[in-house]
Amino acid sequence: MPGSVLIIDAMSNRRIHLRSRLDTAAYPVDMAESQAEGLARIRQDPPDVVIIADDLPGLRLRQVCKLLRSNPMTQLTTIVVAVQRENHSARVSALRDGAYDVIDQTADAADLKARMRSFLRTRHLSEDTQTPSVPQAAQGMAEAVPDFAPKIVATFVTFPAQGSAPPLQSAIAPESGIDARALAAQAARRAPDAETDVYVLIEPAQGDEARDTLGALLTHPASRHSRILFVTDCSAQRASPLDLGAHDQVPSTVSPTELALRIQRLARRKRDADRARKTTTELGQKAYVDVLTGLNNRTAMEEYLVRTDRALAEYPRAVAMMIVDLDHFKAINDTHGHAAGDTILAHVARTMKSRLRDGDFIARYGGEEFLIVLPDVGPGEARSVAQRMRNAVADSPKAIENGTHVRATVSIGVAMASRSDRLSTADLRRAADAALYDAKRNGRNRIEVAHHAALLGTPQQRMSAGL
Repeated sequence: MPGSVLIIDAMSNRRIHLRSRLDTAAYPVDMAESQAEGLARIRQDPPDVVIIADDLPGLRLRQVCKLLRSNPMTQLTTIVVAVQRENHSARVSALRDGAYDVIDQTADAADLKARMRSFLRTRHLSEDTQTPSVPQAAQGMAEAVPDFAPKIVATFVTFPAQGSAPPLQSAIAPESGIDARALAAQAARRAPDAETDVYVLIEPAQGDEARDTLGALLTHPASRHSRILFVTDCSAQRASPLDLGAHDQVPSTVSPTELALRIQRLARRKRDADRARKTTTELGQKAYVDVLTGLNNRTAMEEYLVRTDRALAEYPRAVAMMIVDLDHFKAINDTHGHAAGDTILAHVARTMKSRLRDGDFIARYGGEEFLIVLPDVGPGEARSVAQRMRNAVADSPKAIENGTHVRATVSIGVAMASRSDRLSTADLRRAADAALYDAKRNGRNRIEVAHHAALLGTPQQRMSAGL
């Protein structure tokens, strides 16, 4: 089901009025005439949006918001309060008590439908982006008031017809914790302020410059994660800024207190989204990183090799592969303990990585083995890289917990292919592994290079049918 709405109002004519202005063809709309009846319907079938009249008898809005936010079934339910037009104190009280938004009891149909579409988009986005490590309550549509509010940067975008300092910007009280800045529309489109949490666009009576600026801010890398509050008195005949991507919309008659509250709430949502995005990124990175060494893990390695094969099939080029094995690692573990062995393994990994270029690839292959890929290198350069790594490891003993310095060495098998060879990474891996076996058999702490004839003679899954 795309969404559902519950209207709670003791006055039947207002319930019917609001229902008539909603898109009942797109989502079901239910009604209740008391708080008790409304809560019972919510428990039975949680709606996506609840619209509550602010003068509902016995209403305790703050408690209702907390109740819905604490229930996993209704954490993402959007709570909207309907108030009498121009009742600024009621609007502010509703927002402070935790409502997600405030609408007029005689709401314009076009504005109400646009807000409803915005509510449902936001809810569905919250559902799609939830991660186990981000508490769901933090993403709920009933607002929680934070104990500590960091400084908020709000940039008021100025347009030529409005002058340099919009009156609404001047009305922001210093104690609100909002750093109200001004930025010309042209500058906002070309070079948005990266520190901005919320952009405030006050639409002039004529022209499309504010809407053009809205589109530019939504797509610019420096502002695409910021929130946008659109202030407009324009006719409902035009497309709603909410449908164009604005995160909130108010008329120019908005009170300074309500404006500050809306900016604060948008900033909190922006920072919640920033944290969720950071958590998701970190989780994704952890899935491809070996915890002990900090290198790419086996999963990352296999995916990299698949991508490399595809690239080589389309654009053949020289490539070298190395498989590195830490010599006598079992003896290190047996003599000094597994904790010391882990320390040595991580030290060797860092040492080798520091000898590679930015475009080279290194991964923990398994146990004490590592796989390295060097794109666009010839035989001489590949040998030099292997030699530098072998020397660096041998020349940098590592102190372990008891003060003992452990000197590790590595054996390296190298396989190389020229542009004309058109070999797969599987061919190179088999050849490098065979060369590593030779290095260990021939005394360890040495480098062996797979002979070109031997490489071509291995069983191959060629990328070109001509080989």
